[in-house]
Amino acid sequence: MNLKVNIPSMANTLFIGKNLIQLDSVDSTNSFARQLLSESRPLDGTVILAKEQIAGRGQMGNTWAAEPGKNITVSIVLYPDQLDADKQFFLNMAVALAVKDFCEFVLLDEVKIKWPNDIYYHDKKLGGILIENSISGSKITSSIIGIGLNVNQEEFDPSLPNPTSLIQIKKPADSPDYDVVKLVEELCGYLEKYYLQLRQQHFNFLDKGYTVALYRYQQTHEFKRGDSVFKGEINGVGKDGKLIIHSGSKELRFGFKEVEYII
Repeated sequence: MNLKVNIPSMANTLFIGKNLIQLDSVDSTNSFARQLLSESRPLDGTVILAKEQIAGRGQMGNTWAAEPGKNITVSIVLYPDQLDADKQFFLNMAVALAVKDFCEFVLLDEVKIKWPNDIYYHDKKLGGILIENSISGSKITSSIIGIGLNVNQEEFDPSLPNPTSLIQIKKPADSPDYDVVKLVEELCGYLEKYYLQLRQQHFNFLDKGYTVALYRYQQTHEFKRGDSVFKGEINGVGKDGKLIIHSGSKELRFGFKEVEYII
């Protein structure tokens, strides 16, 4: 594994992205970040960017496959030590909103958040987020924010149900491909904007923004719970991160992997 460390001169931020670690190949950037945290205390906002992940991970044990050198595969180390552990889903909201806004900036089109943390363009998946928190007592001591975003990849494993990429949606005007490092620098600005809102405990702001950005918000669609299919309408997310679906006269709440979208 070849390692290069530099400071991205174009990162217009206070701290996120000011320390950038670039890797040619790694099992996963989240695993690399966790190893860093076990050995030292990297700078707040340290970004780890890999050209290739050989064992990329998604939410709840899923894998994340990405063509080497084509996509954004990053992890960010943060220390949200003022955030209570029971409010950790607000960190998820902040990161998801940042990635959504960043994608909209690139595409000049609307992007949605598929609960809890997938990024969707229409009915296709652009990327996903994996957040791993370390908790001591009632506080979060450190967080590893993993982001995988399809950028220049145009061919995908046929077993994947609905992938897409930035370049498939909108090709850059001045180049055949997007510059991944420059996109990461831009993404850092959006992450910092929402993370500072979180640090100032603007929970209502994050909750409202996340709710209205939800994929299929207040639309009647079919969902699957176990072996049964039901119709319902997404009405928001609880403070515990559970998805709230109104079905008939009932309000149903689901944790991760307890309900499936039918797309």
